[in-house]
Amino acid sequence: LELEVPVHEAFHELGPLEGAASLPLVARAASDGCVKVRVTGLEPDRIYYYRFRYQAADGIATSRTGRTRTAPSPDSDRTVRFAVMSCQDYGGHYYHCHRYLLDQDVDFFVHLGDYVYETVGDPAFQESSSARAIVFGRPEEALTIQSRGGALAARSLDNYRDLYRTVRSDPDLQALHERVPMIAIWDDHEYSDDCHGATSTYTDGLEDERDLERRRAADQAWFEYMPVDDAEAPATALDPDAEFPDDFTIYRSFVFGRHLELVLTDLRRHRPDHLVPEDAFPGAVLLTEDEVGDAPAEQTVPYVDIDEYADGQYAAALRENAAALGFDADRVTGLLSIPWINVQLAAIGDGAPAPIDPESQGFPRGYAVHQLLKTAEYSRLGARYLVALDPLAAVAARRFADTKGASERLMGEAQREWFLETIQRSTRTFKVWGSPIAFMPKVVDVRNVLLLPPELRGRYLLTADDWDGFPNERRALLDELAEVGNVVIVSGDLHCFLVGTPFDEAAPSRRVVEFCTGAVSSTTWLEGIERLAAADASIPEAFSLLAPAVGALLTDRETRANPHLAFHELGKNGYAVLSVSGEALETQLFLIDPQTVATPPDALVADLGSYFKRVRFRVPVDSASLERLDGSGVARWDTDEMDWVVA
Repeated sequence: LELEVPVHEAFHELGPLEGAASLPLVARAASDGCVKVRVTGLEPDRIYYYRFRYQAADGIATSRTGRTRTAPSPDSDRTVRFAVMSCQDYGGHYYHCHRYLLDQDVDFFVHLGDYVYETVGDPAFQESSSARAIVFGRPEEALTIQSRGGALAARSLDNYRDLYRTVRSDPDLQALHERVPMIAIWDDHEYSDDCHGATSTYTDGLEDERDLERRRAADQAWFEYMPVDDAEAPATALDPDAEFPDDFTIYRSFVFGRHLELVLTDLRRHRPDHLVPEDAFPGAVLLTEDEVGDAPAEQTVPYVDIDEYADGQYAAALRENAAALGFDADRVTGLLSIPWINVQLAAIGDGAPAPIDPESQGFPRGYAVHQLLKTAEYSRLGARYLVALDPLAAVAARRFADTKGASERLMGEAQREWFLETIQRSTRTFKVWGSPIAFMPKVVDVRNVLLLPPELRGRYLLTADDWDGFPNERRALLDELAEVGNVVIVSGDLHCFLVGTPFDEAAPSRRVVEFCTGAVSSTTWLEGIERLAAADASIPEAFSLLAPAVGALLTDRETRANPHLAFHELGKNGYAVLSVSGEALETQLFLIDPQTVATPPDALVADLGSYFKRVRFRVPVDSASLERLDGSGVARWDTDEMDWVVA
C-alpha cells in the first residue's frame, strides 16, 4: 500500500514524502496488518490530510481521508485545546462521546487508558448484547475466570488483538481517529484488571497470577494498534530481548507552544503489589507494639504468639477446624489478633477452648489485618477495595520508612526521576500531568453513622488501587509539584468525575488542581459500587445500604473527610476538554447519562448535543486555585468552607 499526503483535502496536489509523491508501505501479518509511518519535515501548527491506496481484488482501492494537526511551535502563544478520555468498554455501550467530540474543534485528544478491556462479559461491571459484543476467535487460548461467573479474559496475542480489532470497528471511534490525533497511555485493562507489573488479581492471591507471556502479548497488541513510535524512536520502545519491566517504555512528554507541556506516566508496569496483599491472613498482625509507636490504644488490638500461647492449645483448635472456618490450617502461626481468635472460637462452639480475655495478662497491642476490613483469607475487600484508613495509614508509613520509599514507588525509580526532572525543568506556563489513576484522596467517614455496628464505624478508602493506596509517595510528589507551580493533573480510571485541589494537610497552601474525567462508556463508579456491595457476600450488609449515599459521604461538611473535593458526579459518563493559554487553564466537563450511553445511535430521538450537560472550571495562572464558571458568574473553591465562594 501507499501513503499520500496532499497539499489540500481534495488531493488535487500531493505533498512530498521523502522526495516522492507517495510513500510505499507494507502491512505484515506479524503486526496484525497494522502499519506505522513516521512523517518528518512537517510544518508546525498545520492541518494535514492523508490517505492510503492499496491493491484490492478489483483494482486500486483508496481509504477514507484522514486529518491530523501538528503541534504549535515552542514559541507559539496561541491557546491549545485538547480532550481527555478514558475507559471505553465496548460491550453493550456506545461511543456517543467520540461522535460528539468531533464538534469540539480540539487539537488532539489524550486517552488515559482502558482503551480496551481484557475481559468479556464480566458480571461485575460489563454488559453485552448481540449487537455489541466481543467474541474471541480462539476462546481456548483465553483465561476462564471462575470468580467472575466464568467470564473470559484475553491471554494470547490473538485474544488481545481481537479486542482491538472489534473496538476499532466502531464507526464513531473510527471517525474520531480519522479527524483528531490521539496521544495514549495505558492503565490496567489493556493487560488485566487491577494489575501490578505482570501480575493479575482475578483470584485475589489464591493463585500465583504473574504471567510474563500474557503481559508480553498485551504489550505487543497495544503497541501494534496505538499511535506510538517504533523501536528506532526515543519516546517509546518495545524491546523483546530485554527483561521485564524494562522491555517496554511508554512514559513521555509533549510540548505544545509556550503554555503547555503534557507529561504522561505509566503507573502499572513498575508498581509494587497493593500494600496489603489480597492473600493477607485476617488474623495476622501487621504491626507489632514496638512498630505502632504512639497509636491510640482504641485503634489497636491485643495479640499473642499462637504457637506458644497456652502450650499451643489454641493453635491446635484453630488448625483442626480451619476447613470449616474457611481458611488454610498452615496460616495459623505466628502473631495473631486475640479478637480474631475469639471470633473463630465462637464459631467452633462446643469443644473449643475458652475465649482469651484480652485484658487479663497485659497483652501487647498492634495492628492486625482484619482491622482493615479484610475478613476473608483471599479477598479484594480490605486489600484494594473498602479499606480502613487509619490502620492502612499506619502500616503504609512504617513500610515506607523501612523500605526507603520502595513500598510505594508506583513509577519505579527511573520513571520517577524522569517525571520530576521533566516537570521541574519545564518552561511552559502549565504542566499537565496525565495520571491514569486518580490522585486526590477519596475518604468516607462513617464514624458517626449509627446504622453501622460500633466496630465498623471508622474512616475508609473506597479504593486502594489508585493513589489512595500509596499515601506517602503521593504526599512526597505533591510537595514537589506544588513547589513547581501551575501543575494540573488529569486522571481517569474511576468511571466518575472528580474535581478538586489536593493539598498537603501540614501546609494547605501547597496544592495542585486535579480533573478526574468520567468513563466514555464503561459502567459508572456509582453503579460499580452498588454492584460490588450487592454481589460480594463479605461486605457487611450495613455498608451495602450506604452504597447509594457515597457521594454525600464524600462531601459531608460535618466530617470534612475531603475538603479538597469541589465537584463530583459519580453516576455519569463523559469526557473533558481543556483550553490552555498564558492566562488560565479552563476545563469543560461533558456529562451524559449511562442510559443514553447504552442506547444505539439510531435510537436516539434528539440531537446528540442535547444529551450532554456541561460544567466549566478555570485555573488562573500562578494561583493553584480552582474557579467554577456558570451563568451567575465566577466562584472560587474554599477548602475551609468546603463551598464555592463568589469571587
